Amino acid sequence: MRLFYIHISFLTIFLFFSTTLSCQEKEVLIRIQQDDSYLLSNYENNITLKKNTFKIYVYLQNMDGVYVFASFGDSLNQLSANDPIPGFSEIPYMVMAEEYFNKEKELLISDQGWSYWFYDPQLDWHRFNKKIVQIETGGLVGKKTIKQVYVVEKRKEVKVKELKKPLYLFFVAIKESDNKGNPLTELMRRKVKIEWEEDDD
Repeated sequence: MRLFYIHISFLTIFLFFSTTLSCQEKEVLIRIQQDDSYLLSNYENNITLKKNTFKIYVYLQNMDGVYVFASFGDSLNQLSANDPIPGFSEIPYMVMAEEYFNKEKELLISDQGWSYWFYDPQLDWHRFNKKIVQIETGGLVGKKTIKQVYVVEKRKEVKVKELKKPLYLFFVAIKESDNKGNPLTELMRRKVKIEWEEDDD
């Protein structure tokens, strides 16, 4: 699969990502973009978006991917930094299938399943938008454009412009797994609450 190397027009995006990591250090960083605004700093968990298309950027350094739990409920987002994640060791078995290259430009919403956004150079597909950007640190950035959500339990597509409830995202990256691939320890977790600007009357 072709990798698209960073050039000057992408530079404003990557200024938000770490450039001081050693080549062996593992890191996952999350950023959200809407229009010309890049949101979600390292310390910010609550953001407000327009009811319009937005993009989620994932920076992976020496990591294959990140697990994502997206829901209209805040069950996982209520966890403190030290609370165990329910079913942590079983997360890989709860991953839902998504379209290759994010063709539908959507986010899966479920109270039971997880998404896994990853890049494997040995495969000719992945879950991000098609273009993956390789950067000089050896890391890469994948982008997910979100125009709609798909509510799995209801088998229903909902455009972002029609959303009324807050959207809760919970990201977790695995640091160590056992020889069967079952997660043992976390590298990072990140929770995000997205609220929506009120519609104009």
